[in-house]
Amino acid sequence: MTEQSVEATAAPRRGRPPASSREEIETVAIELFLRRGFEETTLAEITAAAGVSKTSFFRYFPSKGSIIWWRFDEFTAGFAEALDAVATSPDATMDLVRSSIVTAVERVIDEEGLWMQRVRVLEESTELRSGESEQWAAWRDRVASFVARRHGFEARGVAPQSIAGAVHGGYVAMLRRWLQIENPGRAQLSELDEELRPLCRVLQSWLDGSCA
Repeated sequence: MTEQSVEATAAPRRGRPPASSREEIETVAIELFLRRGFEETTLAEITAAAGVSKTSFFRYFPSKGSIIWWRFDEFTAGFAEALDAVATSPDATMDLVRSSIVTAVERVIDEEGLWMQRVRVLEESTELRSGESEQWAAWRDRVASFVARRHGFEARGVAPQSIAGAVHGGYVAMLRRWLQIENPGRAQLSELDEELRPLCRVLQSWLDGSCA
């Protein structure tokens, strides 16, 4: 790509002020990722489009990939908080897991739809997908630890790990379904709850049998 074509691609959109926060840089970067692809978008193009220096960029993000992953880490932390908040509840364990997933998703939904645009970037990027397992492992560990703590299992035991894997699979399937929707938002929360309900019911039955 020539220097002239890079400048044309990376030029800020007319009327957009220079970015001055992490969220604004993120918004500009995701627009570029979706238009050009994550791998093809350079740091120079992001900073040019956002109207910030590399120094300003690195004040918020240690790498290009962290533009996607920092929100993922936030979501995982919010999920952990939701689980901790119900740790002593007398309700069924898997009902609590399901409701905590819904609560965590509700917290990250934004009117601009960036929450699902990040998922789209992730799904379309080979480079990001290669690091996805580590990010999701932390999420699954939250489920496994919660189940183990409530039922006296080892967190690395078969039941907690299998349950965490199954719930993760169901949740990711829902995210991929939502990629087909133009602007998924809070209306999808009830769908998520209903779709996870039968899965969690089966897992609860297995969990109860394992504890018998």
